[in-house]
Amino acid sequence: MPFGNVPYYSWPWSSAAAHVAGRGDAVAEGPWLAERIEGWTCTWGEYLQGPEDDGLSAAMRLHESTGRPLGSESFVKALEALIGRPLLPGKPGRPKKKRG
Repeated sequence: MPFGNVPYYSWPWSSAAAHVAGRGDAVAEGPWLAERIEGWTCTWGEYLQGPEDDGLSAAMRLHESTGRPLGSESFVKALEALIGRPLLPGKPGRPKKKRG
């Protein structure tokens, strides 16, 4: 669990408590969500109650600190095309000056 022994579902600003308890959350749930998660292997509540995946947790923390989306390269490239701006890391350092 992140932040010591404080479980996700106890965060007052999170919808996790509603998901773990199996009750609806007017903001985070509704017909729009049901159609998007159809066919998923588990619910968000089931995921939150399961064991923490250390690799996924580390990747999420890294992407939270960089502000870059977490997903496969093809997923991120599709996002880039959708929003029209680069999201993958570029070459490090300053661009070279053009001689002219």
